[in-house]
Amino acid sequence: MKGAYYAVARGKKPGVYRTWPECEKQFISNCRSEVDVTRWQAEGVPVVFTDGACSSNGHQGAKAGIGVFWGDDHPDNVSEPLASGPPTNNRAELSAVITALKTAHEKKLSRIIICTDSNLLIKSMNWWIDTWRKNGWKTANGGDVKNKDLIVELDGWLTKVKASCFELNPHRAFICFKCECIVHFEHVAGHAGIYGNEKADELARNGALRYSA
Repeated sequence: MKGAYYAVARGKKPGVYRTWPECEKQFISNCRSEVDVTRWQAEGVPVVFTDGACSSNGHQGAKAGIGVFWGDDHPDNVSEPLASGPPTNNRAELSAVITALKTAHEKKLSRIIICTDSNLLIKSMNWWIDTWRKNGWKTANGGDVKNKDLIVELDGWLTKVKASCFELNPHRAFICFKCECIVHFEHVAGHAGIYGNEKADELARNGALRYSA
């Protein structure tokens, strides 16, 4: 985009950059192991893993499901078939996050870290969603954002979670991600032995088995 700037608040070298590739190089590495997860949990921060699964993704007969994992035998764990729209992996990923945010709102959590192995979801939530909202949920090409219905719903639940937190903690400011966020989206490597991610994947795949068009 002509005249665009990219700001890095926390990273290898905080500052303002003219191009996305320059900005992206400054990112602090994403969570790759159990170490970060254990540290967050030790600090008392709720950590939830979300995942979406879709067999035959993009083809006839596809079946999709969502998985939300809070912990072993946790009452808020979810394993369900995708509820609406065409069965795709991305819709399942988005729906899983929406489900996690609904729980966060019901529990009045003051902070939450949502871990996902979806690069698309991470970029959507951490970088693109503010621009989409300002543009009326349109892309730079003028077309509707893909899976607009779920993106808008997800944004609504983000707002509700943040509003509830502000009511409980009126002194607290909403700061950009990589800082002390209320809702923080963290990328984890998929199929890399990270326990929570593996369990969320299992829940999602089991949910997909029960999908019916």
